Amino acid sequence: MKLTPIKLAVFVVVLVTVMAFTASTPGHADDTTKTKPADNNKTSQPPTNNPASNKPVQTKPNPAPNPPVNPSGVPGAVPGKNEPGQAGPRNLVRPPPDDRSKPPPGSQLQLKNRSTPHGFEMATSSGVVRDKVEKGPDGQQHAQHFTPTGRMESDAVVKPDGAVQKTYYNPSGKICREEIDHTDGSREVSNLRRGRNGSVRVTETIQYDSHRRAVSKTVEKTIIIGKTGRRTMIVNHYEAGRFGLAYRPSYARPQVFVTWYDPFWYAPDGTPIYHPFAWNWGWNNDGWYLRYHGSYWTTYGVYPTPSYWVTDRVIADYLADHYEDQVTVDQARQEAQQARAEAIQAQQLAQQSQDAAEIAEAKAAEAAAELRAKSAEDKLAQLQSAAASGNGKPAQPNPNATPIDNATKDAVKAQIEATVAENKQYADQVAKGQNPPLPDVSKSLADPQHVYLVSADVSVTSAKDSTPAGTLSEGDVLKLDISQAIVVNDLTEATLLTMRVIASKGEDGEVTAGTLIQLSVKQLQNYDNEFRANVDEGVTDADENSGEFKRGGRSG
Repeated sequence: MKLTPIKLAVFVVVLVTVMAFTASTPGHADDTTKTKPADNNKTSQPPTNNPASNKPVQTKPNPAPNPPVNPSGVPGAVPGKNEPGQAGPRNLVRPPPDDRSKPPPGSQLQLKNRSTPHGFEMATSSGVVRDKVEKGPDGQQHAQHFTPTGRMESDAVVKPDGAVQKTYYNPSGKICREEIDHTDGSREVSNLRRGRNGSVRVTETIQYDSHRRAVSKTVEKTIIIGKTGRRTMIVNHYEAGRFGLAYRPSYARPQVFVTWYDPFWYAPDGTPIYHPFAWNWGWNNDGWYLRYHGSYWTTYGVYPTPSYWVTDRVIADYLADHYEDQVTVDQARQEAQQARAEAIQAQQLAQQSQDAAEIAEAKAAEAAAELRAKSAEDKLAQLQSAAASGNGKPAQPNPNATPIDNATKDAVKAQIEATVAENKQYADQVAKGQNPPLPDVSKSLADPQHVYLVSADVSVTSAKDSTPAGTLSEGDVLKLDISQAIVVNDLTEATLLTMRVIASKGEDGEVTAGTLIQLSVKQLQNYDNEFRANVDEGVTDADENSGEFKRGGRSG
């Protein structure tokens, strides 16, 4: 095939855009987004392009590479944990690492251009295809990039309007990230999180303007708690605020507040009126409930008012999300097998290649695959041990855990009631045609007794010496350390605050209760956002079940 100037131009534009992924971009970590519904089972095509992959070779562990620096600039970020582009240890599904290592000084990877039936490709001297430009079944030119072992890492397309759409794949070949760069400089970035069944469960999409400032976010999430035949998916919206993106309350219809402030539950002066009711949640056989109920959190025996009911519903949502994001036995086994196979391919390539740059890349890819395999095998052993000892029974108390106590639950309930009041005020102002500012974390920061429920896996640093302190995950609870003086007007989203962990599930690597850590105000804004979103969901569910509450609840 003749390499025309047009084809060369398409190749250069698209390929350079794809290869700039690791050096780009805002919008990786806590603010993520989606551009279009993704096929839950979509995998990379073609699979691998490594001609050496059919020869069995015994592998041996390589020393771990030096830890990466933190290029993100996000305060409190720990390299490899919560940098932009990574969402923490979620089901081993995260934006793919850049397997390309730097070649030795003075050495450069040599790629040969060769024609294919539908375009052309660039291959190493060993025959491993690293880049390919071909016309796909959709009639568009696709520029694909492959890792040193021949696994497809990304696919980019130049759209008719000039926009570049890029898709990234995890080591299992499933889509984990999508981006669209528009000709005016604006962009959309989508990160996908998969559940225990491997399908996409959460898609978070951030919209950036032409100056690369995050202006909005949309989250599409499959419902776990409160799922019905009519409601299986929720969509939350976020807009730019003082400390990053802020959640926009989802309900502005009067009926929700009419139900909440029903005279059956509140006197005219706002005093609660108790009409206790029982409730069978139907969670008794759910995996997340068996793991955390009793050992970390306990539901109320009866519910004096709907706010108590919503409190249990909100806490349950965090714990169910955390459980759904965890790796299953089958997923850990598959990841270990895939990583071992990739290590074999990389070792074969390093042995057979005559190109010093390719050898260096292959060795780096082998080391990375060995680390992935070791991590997956350790997790597999842990899961198998837990499954053997649990056998479907409620979890035993974790000696490292500090459960959510009654005082913390009471604080959460009070914050739920305050949030509903804020949202009612916001909805009333919107109904009058006003444009009120979005509620944000400012009021919470002014209250030293406010508790923050962690809404995403994150690695944190010690407030004492800024060394890695461990991880936090959904359902852990924090409070501002009272030793610091906070003037809200002086804060920025990058300001680091000292937080005390007051409740922890105590799982492997998690920060234990009593530890002082540091988090940015932006991270606390994220926690505030998700708390408000979960309260919205809980109040919506309470509205739908209000009739049963008045009749004494639901037995079962």
